[in-house]
Amino acid sequence: MKWWLEEGDEWDFDKILDYVADYDEVHVGCDSKYYSQGTKFAIAIGVYQNPCVTYWYTKSKEKNITREIRYRLWIEVEKAIQVALKISQRYPRKRIVVHCDINSDDRFPSSCLNQSAKGYVTGCGFEYRNKPNAWCASGCADYHTR
Repeated sequence: MKWWLEEGDEWDFDKILDYVADYDEVHVGCDSKYYSQGTKFAIAIGVYQNPCVTYWYTKSKEKNITREIRYRLWIEVEKAIQVALKISQRYPRKRIVVHCDINSDDRFPSSCLNQSAKGYVTGCGFEYRNKPNAWCASGCADYHTR
């Protein structure tokens, strides 16, 4: 899987892991956008050093993904957890925060997955963050789905 810090600046995953070694916490988020020719997914790994965020992203396009929001959001959660698990293998004591593009407000359709996603993320040993505080998913990753 190819990762970029910015367009044209490709990093491999081990180099990212070396970079984040000095940070107390690492943030992981995923977002997607449905298009008729396929669904674009973007995953972001970020570190926060006030007032700046440094993040890397990877993106993929998958065909035959239904437009149904619950299904797509659950794939986003799974993709973020997969990356978080890889980071935790290298740094088992590092604080990893998984950002999910899921709203806590019941007025939004994504809120139906809030408790399930929270249970899944925390059950894997990570901290859960949802909208409006899920900047790694709804900000960083979202930017690369367009």
